[in-house]
Amino acid sequence: MSPESGPLRIGALGRLSTRVALRQFQAARGDPPDAGFLRDMEMLQHKDLDLSVKAGGLLAFDGLILSAGLNPIAASPGAPLSLDALNAPGPVILAALGAALLSAAAAFCVRAIMIGEDVDTSGLEGDRQAQIQRILAACCVALDAQASRLRRASELTYAGGGVIAAGFVWSLLDKWI
Repeated sequence: MSPESGPLRIGALGRLSTRVALRQFQAARGDPPDAGFLRDMEMLQHKDLDLSVKAGGLLAFDGLILSAGLNPIAASPGAPLSLDALNAPGPVILAALGAALLSAAAAFCVRAIMIGEDVDTSGLEGDRQAQIQRILAACCVALDAQASRLRRASELTYAGGGVIAAGFVWSLLDKWI
């Protein structure tokens, strides 16, 4: 299969080399390069970068909440916010449930970051407009999938953070009352 035809995988999970992706892009853009196509690709690349930065930030935030939520379980007995599973099973169960939700959110963040574009241009040799359309469509599909996973990660982060916060309030009320 030549670099200018056949399935093309671009992105972090892509199986083909950067050289193959470059050759496919060069074949689609033409000589001289089509300014509109280049601007469209630039816009899609900025959107991809924006979503990747958001997913990375949410992943870091999930880790921060996760460590804060598990801290009372791991704290030494007698520490101000320590939880004992035998004496306070409710808050411990909430912390574990919150940790599970945040772990799922983190998995969606990682998957969102790792999504790449899949382009199949077989049969389009010589048809530059069709190649351009396939490349742009593949980018849009990948961006939609990335945004969907990021949305799901956000929902799970809210849920996990809320559950951990509820366990935190419960444990404080148990200690103060």
